[in-house]
Amino acid sequence: MVQSRECEILLDSRNKRQQILDAAYVVFSRKGFHRATVDEIIALADTGKGTVYNYFVNKEQLFYTLIKERSTPFETALAEVAAAEQPPLAKIRTMIKLFLEFYTANADLWRVLMHEVRGLGSEGYSAFSQEQREKYQLRFRDTIGMLEVVLREGVQQGVMRDCDTNKSAYALFSVIVMMVFQKFVNDDLEATANGIADVFLHGIAV
Repeated sequence: MVQSRECEILLDSRNKRQQILDAAYVVFSRKGFHRATVDEIIALADTGKGTVYNYFVNKEQLFYTLIKERSTPFETALAEVAAAEQPPLAKIRTMIKLFLEFYTANADLWRVLMHEVRGLGSEGYSAFSQEQREKYQLRFRDTIGMLEVVLREGVQQGVMRDCDTNKSAYALFSVIVMMVFQKFVNDDLEATANGIADVFLHGIAV
């Protein structure tokens, strides 16, 4: 009975924490980081202020935890593709689809994040310190870096021409993100991914 009760308490704790994160996702996505308040998140999560601060030190830590937990499965999937025994061109197509799936599912929140990181937050400046901005930028660099690894592999295998793989990875990332943010992605993510890959890898000249 004691062990069962401990399991119930642990499960309730996890559920409460997830409720807070789910509420934070809604509030941050709608209002941006600067205008969002912990009180709004508390109200939407239907919990108390003490409960929120039991899990999260402040609003920024809550935001970062949300970003981290949303992006970790995506980053893991990218790493698995990058390390797979597949031709580089096939890897690029798969990775583009993963990027599209992730950014389509999290478009509003990541739009907020990108604006804050670039100093273009809802109030015209970033609510983050330089140190905080660098922390988020590192996550972007890590995911884009996985694209770069595969592009470099393609160059080394002779299936891609010699190029600046770092700039090329950022260029591909920018195309993917803008396709999502401009709502050019339809329900057929695989077709969209293949379209981006074809243009990126082969160009549009006849």
